Formats: sequence, structure tokens, C-alpha cells
Amino acid sequence: MQQKRNRKNRHRTLHIGLMAVLLSAGYTTGNTGWAASASKTEASALTSFGQVSNRSTDRETESHHHHTEHHNQADEDGQKQAAAVEWSFSPKQPVAGESTLIELAIADGNGQPVQSFALNHEKEIHLIAVSSDLSEFQHLHPADEGSGHFMVEAIFPKSGTYKLFADFIPAGGNHQVAQTEVVLGGKTAAAQRLVPDKQLVKTIAGTQVTLKTDALRAGQGTSLTFSFKDAVTGKPVQDMEPYLGAAGHVVIISSDLKQYLHVHPKEGQSAGPVAAFETSFPAPGLYKVWGQFQRHGDNFIVSFTLKVGE
Repeated sequence: MQQKRNRKNRHRTLHIGLMAVLLSAGYTTGNTGWAASASKTEASALTSFGQVSNRSTDRETESHHHHTEHHNQADEDGQKQAAAVEWSFSPKQPVAGESTLIELAIADGNGQPVQSFALNHEKEIHLIAVSSDLSEFQHLHPADEGSGHFMVEAIFPKSGTYKLFADFIPAGGNHQVAQTEVVLGGKTAAAQRLVPDKQLVKTIAGTQVTLKTDALRAGQGTSLTFSFKDAVTGKPVQDMEPYLGAAGHVVIISSDLKQYLHVHPKEGQSAGPVAAFETSFPAPGLYKVWGQFQRHGDNFIVSFTLKVGE
């Protein structure tokens, strides 16, 4: 621990001035989880690594996501209480294939470090990192170093721009999402074109995973149902295990990186041959879905690309 503290002190001077954008986010009291989206102004600010205003989350009462901004007194009060996240990376210019130390410093609306966080899916903070072409995905859990400071090491597999989303719940507060971008140096890697999957069946780590959806239309609630069969026997899997205290974990990001959905499974499910989720897509377009599940003590990730209509 002392070594980590020393490292923290050494790297505090390497801040590269990246400030998080706290997105307009919503958390449902039902089963759909929550979602966030960035405006054009926010996206532009991210590109230039500038500092922009913070936004609080709004609690949702319906069974699907909403991305409409509500300008009312409650929101204004929430903005005053919104946390601010300062990001730093070491080395200052990260390189693909090499270890990068990511640090987050979270302060409250008065500029004081947030001292306590609620657990969400067994963790205080979830950090999602994706490449700009969505071909690379990482789900990280930074360690709490105290006084609102979190650290985690990551290796980004290829060069280019990555977007990072951090979600957390200050104790007694609302779910919040912060985002930033980081550019990885190294040999230039060609971007992969994102195309919809024609068949929603993939085999990962000896498990055949099938995804079934309702009609995919923007603004309409839809079910995402994952089913699991053994790749050898073809029989429904009976030995699935909980991941992060649930039947599974799903993250969805739009191809333009503006829409981010973190979807929780329907309540009352145990880990079994089927895992069902509910959400809604805020706008038409291409979305990539990553499902994380566990079997035989090993976590595996399966991804699908969906086209959502108007």
C-alpha cells in the first residue's frame, strides 16, 4: 500500500488537464439500469480535452431509459451537488501495449474530496474503456485509495483514441457518469468498420451464446435475452455463475460514442441458461452490445452489433 501511495504522489504531477464531462444520465428504479448521452457541445469539448460544466443524474420512474433533458429546479439543485472528476494518466503520453496508470480524483460540488461511495454491483466504481471504433472493450474496477482518489492499471491493445466512462454513486447521492478521452501512441492501427451482425449467435470459451431481441426501434422498450448452450453437447448450460452479484452485466454504446447504456438484468434472476435484460435505445443507428457472464469460474465477454430503426 505504501508503494501505491508513493506512486500516487509521483504521478499527481503528471495530470494532463483532462476533466470529466458529467453526462445527463438517468437511473431507473426498475430493471433497466441507467443511460447517459453527450450533447454536441460536450463532444466537442472532449475532443479538445477542455473543461466543461458538470451535470447531475436524474432519477427515472418508468421501466425504460429516457435521454431527454429536463430543465427544472430539481435539476438545477442537482447540478449544484454534482461531483467533478479529474482524470490523469501515467505516462503522460500512454502507449498501446504498455501499462498505463489511470487515476481519478472525485470531488463534491464544494470542491471537497468525496469520502464515501455506495456499492453498485459489488463495486464502488465501474470504469468502461472502449476504442473509438468499438473494437476494443475493457471493464475495470479502480481501487479506492481514499479521499475520493481511485487508481487502476490498464493495457490498451492498440493505438488511437479511447473513450472512458466512469460510473459511481457518492454515498447518499445519485448515480453519476463521467467521461473523458485519451489518445494512445504507438504503431497506427486501422479502424475496424462496425456492421450489424446478421446472426446473433456466437461461441465464446466453450459456450454458445444466442441473443434474442424485441423490435429494435428508438425510444421503445425492448428485451435483450441471452441464452447459453454448451458448445460441445448443444444442451442448455446449467452451470452458469453470478457475475458481479447478478446473472450478468451488459454495456451498450452507440457507434458515434454519444449514447452509453449500462443495463442491469431483470430482478429475481439467478445465473442460469437464460439471462434477460430490458432497455430502450435513445436514437436510431448502430449500437454495440457487450454482455459479461461467468462460467467455470471464468468471466467471458460476448459482443453483438445491432441496428436500431426509427
